[in-house]
Amino acid sequence: MIKSLNNFFKKSGLYKSKYVYIYSDFRIFISFYKSNPELYIKKFLRLFTDKGITCVVPSFSYTVSGSFDVCKTKSGVGLLGNFIMKKIKFERSEHPLFSFIAIGKNRKIVRNIGISAFGKDSVHERLYKKRTSFLNFFRPLKQGNTLVHHIEQINNAKYRYDKRFPTRVYKGNKYIKTGYKAYLRKNVNKKEHFFTFAKVLKKIEKKKMLRIKKLNQSNVIVYKYDDFYEELNNLYIKNKNIFIKKT
Repeated sequence: MIKSLNNFFKKSGLYKSKYVYIYSDFRIFISFYKSNPELYIKKFLRLFTDKGITCVVPSFSYTVSGSFDVCKTKSGVGLLGNFIMKKIKFERSEHPLFSFIAIGKNRKIVRNIGISAFGKDSVHERLYKKRTSFLNFFRPLKQGNTLVHHIEQINNAKYRYDKRFPTRVYKGNKYIKTGYKAYLRKNVNKKEHFFTFAKVLKKIEKKKMLRIKKLNQSNVIVYKYDDFYEELNNLYIKNKNIFIKKT
């Protein structure tokens, strides 16, 4: 599988990126390498880091109270973030709910982020205009993309607000700060404000911006960060309900 992925990444132009933001579900990949999955996860990541490409991985822990340790608090969103924290030198952003891990040459990009998860000086903002690509690694695009919430925030979506959290953030024994914020739905029970990516996906697929490789009844998808960012922004400007179930 590694050889096949390497060929696809070359053809898709992914290796021209400075940053690769990885959404992943490693269950299929691991099923190919049951004898030594750790070795092959490292080989997969080295496809990028050996070329000077920095990998950025969500490591959301949703720590809404108490304390969050940048070095120790586990990710609640999949295998890869926790694997990296145990096995590879990394940097992690300080947001207690929506943190990101980065490895490779420019991993410091996630350091000292702004207090708003999706707003000014967030990881999403920093990756824009930085030759970034998204890689959905066996994770369906229909499940969404958190860049949506950045687009909502820069456009002041009326159905969301910036909520501050009392979580105390540490890096080992060093206290960093508290008061980090996240852009949340105002009414969590209002069904018409529930998130949906279905409307967006129909529009995106028509643009032919996705490079797709089918593997083992699933997909590996590559798409440029800036193109996706700008398309989401344009779609929202045209239809303020594009990201929610309200018609």
